[in-house]
Amino acid sequence: MSELIRQAQSALNAGNATAALQASQAAVQANPNDANAHYLAAAALRMAGRAGEALRILDFLNQRLPGQPDLINMTGLCRRDMGDAKGAIADFERVIALNPAHAPAMGNLAGLLAETEPEKAVPVFEKLAGLHPQSAEPLALAASVCLRLRDPERAKAFAARAVALAPDAMLVRSVEAGIALAEDDAGRARARLETVLPGAAGPVSQLTVAWGRLAEACDRLKDYPAAFAACQSANEIQRRDWDIRFAGYDGPRSLASAERLAQWFDANDPAPVDAAQLEGPAPVFQVGFPRSGTTLLEQMLGAHPDIETLEEQDAIGPVIRGVGDRREQLEKLGALTPDAINAMRRDYWRQARTEGPPQAGKVFVDKYPMNLAWLGPLMRVFPDAKIIFCLRDPRDCVLSAFQQRFAVNPEMYRMLKIDECARLYDTAMRAGQAALASSHAVPVHRLRYEDLIEDYRGQMTALFGFLGLDWHDDVAGYRERAAVQTIKTPSAPQVVKPLYKGAIGKWKNYRFALEPALPALAHWIERYGYEVS
Repeated sequence: MSELIRQAQSALNAGNATAALQASQAAVQANPNDANAHYLAAAALRMAGRAGEALRILDFLNQRLPGQPDLINMTGLCRRDMGDAKGAIADFERVIALNPAHAPAMGNLAGLLAETEPEKAVPVFEKLAGLHPQSAEPLALAASVCLRLRDPERAKAFAARAVALAPDAMLVRSVEAGIALAEDDAGRARARLETVLPGAAGPVSQLTVAWGRLAEACDRLKDYPAAFAACQSANEIQRRDWDIRFAGYDGPRSLASAERLAQWFDANDPAPVDAAQLEGPAPVFQVGFPRSGTTLLEQMLGAHPDIETLEEQDAIGPVIRGVGDRREQLEKLGALTPDAINAMRRDYWRQARTEGPPQAGKVFVDKYPMNLAWLGPLMRVFPDAKIIFCLRDPRDCVLSAFQQRFAVNPEMYRMLKIDECARLYDTAMRAGQAALASSHAVPVHRLRYEDLIEDYRGQMTALFGFLGLDWHDDVAGYRERAAVQTIKTPSAPQVVKPLYKGAIGKWKNYRFALEPALPALAHWIERYGYEVS
């Protein structure tokens, strides 16, 4: 092993992506045929948040050295980082087919399935426990997945096996706290975590979940300063882990991107092409800042037999790529031809719905809250669309977004600090409102979360009328439908409960923590008719 290879490996083990990349690239230059040097360069690029570049190296290596489990596993990790869950799952499954005892690939598969198809994750964690019979980790992780699936009895069975192996491990205590919260015993949950978490080490995902559970326990116990401090700890851990990838990122879906869209559409109003020249149907875009009741509303909409919903899948990639968000790109928006727009529309439907556009008479609702910032481009590609604009007290929105454990992307990264979360709210709202102020705006139905909670039947009847539909009694059973579905967002536990008003005005309990956020929110609080004090 060359000295450069040793340096690269040592830097990777220490988490120093820059040093690892320098050493591995030097090793590649010294010996272009050294596959290990190329592999270490790919690992360093991935650690630096440059998964696309790493993937190109790995594709080259996989062609040279087909069927190598470690290479394929790293390829899957890069695909996962780039948001290609389907491709990553296929890679991990291929590794396991080549080597059924490849624990890293099995752990990666189980972790990704826990995020995307949790029911399928449980048996994979069980297999992983079989490979490591003295490890409590896969059992505790299986218990956490069962909690997400709202199956506390199965969670308790896995947790009991984990406790027998490592009763004081942070992850085991965390899942015990999760079970206590599911049983509405916040005091027990707090007791399991409060002493073990300060100074605890472990994977970032496990630490953030544990701190989040402690925050929830403290909130239920009405110890709001402790709850906010625990939430801050969770967010700081997560943010440090993602700084290298997102701190300077200014591409699509970033805060900088939303600012560019807000400024451009505030000053420009290009006319769309004649809708008669466009092909296929248009979706209904359900937008709003995260935590504004979008998941609750999506479940109510999806219970209607004439509505199909798409939950939290970023399907507008063809529009983002085809239109762009920089001035030199947006200035060409008014010159897009019907052929170019139709190509984007076809690509959108391929992304949103594998079967293609829905059949005539079916309303398709694309629920992705942060498409709010992209309404300007979307209205030019789909001038025949409709918009459902979800609103909630901005202070409750920002507080709740800050408190949640979202999968991290460029937008959610900004929600890990309360002042940046408020800036993102302000910027996304300015972009959305600039688009909706257009003389070419599409029909919009605004719905306040507070009104939906107060009178869901009346509010939903009005919304169905906007969509050209009548009320249907199946909508009243939305909770039963939600209970058997896998809901991707943190709202899953709330959606299956009866409607409740406890989350309205929750910001008042955290007034002490919201001071840095209020300057960015003040305009919207007043504009949307909420209490200013």
